[in-house]
Amino acid sequence: MSNMNKRTRDRLYPIISNRDGNYCKCCGKLPRDVQLVLDHRDNDNTNNTHTNLQILCKSCNYLKNPRNVSLDMCVSNNYVDLEESSMAKNKRTEPIFREFVLEEIDYSDCQMLEWNEVIDMSAEKVGLSQMTVERHLKKMVSKYGPLMIRQIDDGVKYIVRRHPEDAKIFPQKFQW
Repeated sequence: MSNMNKRTRDRLYPIISNRDGNYCKCCGKLPRDVQLVLDHRDNDNTNNTHTNLQILCKSCNYLKNPRNVSLDMCVSNNYVDLEESSMAKNKRTEPIFREFVLEEIDYSDCQMLEWNEVIDMSAEKVGLSQMTVERHLKKMVSKYGPLMIRQIDDGVKYIVRRHPEDAKIFPQKFQW
């Protein structure tokens, strides 16, 4: 972590920011989102040469220098994915979720599953929040999805596969 004084930082920050851009070199976050700091690449806080300085957010700076243990982090790595973004996680896990739900319906005794049960077991199995599972499930029961909702006399919502005939009648709607 940088121990330079405010006057030195105020003088050097604009120079490094103009050279490299005003964002974290590790995660890409902007100053409107996080506090950015000047980092010493070689972890020598007395070496304030321009080539030794880079801009990092406080979190990335801490990850680079946890409790005074240095890690080699080069500015040439414009972006390092320190934690999978929610968008990337959704993109990765939605196909797994969809396959899991379809298999569970196919292997259930009555070829249907209770809505809330699907949400709970899918969240547990695939490792998603219940809100994310419900959002994925709503897509699957949408007009173009492979599933539909059935409500039985007990008022409980169940999900079932759409009939293959639906796809034959409206092939442009159903791509599953």
